[in-house]
Amino acid sequence: MTRSVGTRATSNRLNESTGPSAATAAPGPAFGGDGSGGRTVRRRGAVRSVALGAAALVVSGLLGACSGSDEGGSAPKLRGEITFGVLAPLSGDLAERGQDLVDGAQLAAAELNDQGGVLGRQVKVVVEDGGCTPATGEQGATGLAAKKVVGVVGGLCEDAAVAAAKAVAATGTPFLVSSARADRLIEAGVPSAFPMEATVYQEALAAVHWMAYRSAQQVAVLDDGSPAAQRLSGLVTDRLKADGLPVSRHSTDGSDLAKLAGTVTAAKADFVYWTGAAEPGGRLVGALRQAGYAGNFMASSESDSPKFLQAAGGAAEDAFLTTAAGPKLLPTAADWTARFKGRYRRDPGRDAMQAYDALRALAQAVRQAGDTAPSKVVDNLPRLEDFTTFTGVLRFAADHSLTYDNYVIAQVRGGTFTLASKLRTD
Repeated sequence: MTRSVGTRATSNRLNESTGPSAATAAPGPAFGGDGSGGRTVRRRGAVRSVALGAAALVVSGLLGACSGSDEGGSAPKLRGEITFGVLAPLSGDLAERGQDLVDGAQLAAAELNDQGGVLGRQVKVVVEDGGCTPATGEQGATGLAAKKVVGVVGGLCEDAAVAAAKAVAATGTPFLVSSARADRLIEAGVPSAFPMEATVYQEALAAVHWMAYRSAQQVAVLDDGSPAAQRLSGLVTDRLKADGLPVSRHSTDGSDLAKLAGTVTAAKADFVYWTGAAEPGGRLVGALRQAGYAGNFMASSESDSPKFLQAAGGAAEDAFLTTAAGPKLLPTAADWTARFKGRYRRDPGRDAMQAYDALRALAQAVRQAGDTAPSKVVDNLPRLEDFTTFTGVLRFAADHSLTYDNYVIAQVRGGTFTLASKLRTD
């Protein structure tokens, strides 16, 4: 007999946002149509349809925020400055990503100035090296606070971002953490910090939703034994068990992939989810196909890497991925990507897109507050009006996590990652 996830359990699961204690949003319309599968499900935190007038405001807000200056037009005259800080690693292994982050924030500032600035004042960006350690994060944040910035964007490494958030919190300065994962920031409970990335729990929900959409009947969840991979695999397994779906969980150090592939295939699993590192994930999907496995394969955001594609070879074709949205996957970012490339002579990465949206969000909070006082800006960040990023409406829950997360489903087509579903209807 074919087993399906219970309707009530599915509905409850899909309305969850960041975890058992997080604020949840009202369910929205069903998603579907961009991936094959039997079951239509409701996306967690999906936004309800709004009146035409409100929709027009959202569209006009997005066009105004994301467009460059009119060709041939002159920039408006601005009086005074509003200074925002950018915190990013500018040396070491992550310096390239750090510069990408800085460039995204600077592009946002330039376009804001072309459109009249903020409160009639010019937007200025100052940059500090936040490194990737607690000490460098705190030092960089302290340097920005000394420059009396109205708000801070950036933060790439979790350790540095948490330390930086605590440092700027002493002055009440808002900090939109654009790239570091949200979990530890939320656990730290810094009142002026707002992560722009999702939580591990939200990635688990994204995975479970896609399994439901693909009509999974028997799931195998596999990890590489690392703490991060085991945390995600545990959350997914617990969620599936709560929904009554048969699931098995396995850990591997990568030395027994052929044996593990045989076990999974013999158990008649029709959906495999890998939460470990990219390279062994690629070898795993190859071993599964070699063992005759013909079901769905999906990997976590850890496999969003050329290493996965290289290790898997042709076996990667049609594999799915839960990953945070980036400009290469989003059609809505095409025009912005062209503007970025025209300015910096290279394609933007995710860090640039995140920082661009973060600085725009800070500017919107200042506009709504009508003031640059840190406390007023912080108060307005959870209630941004008609503010849309490249992935949709930006909302923060009571614990400052994203109400509507930025996970999407990618799929390997022609040896590259392509967008399968945004998982959102807003």
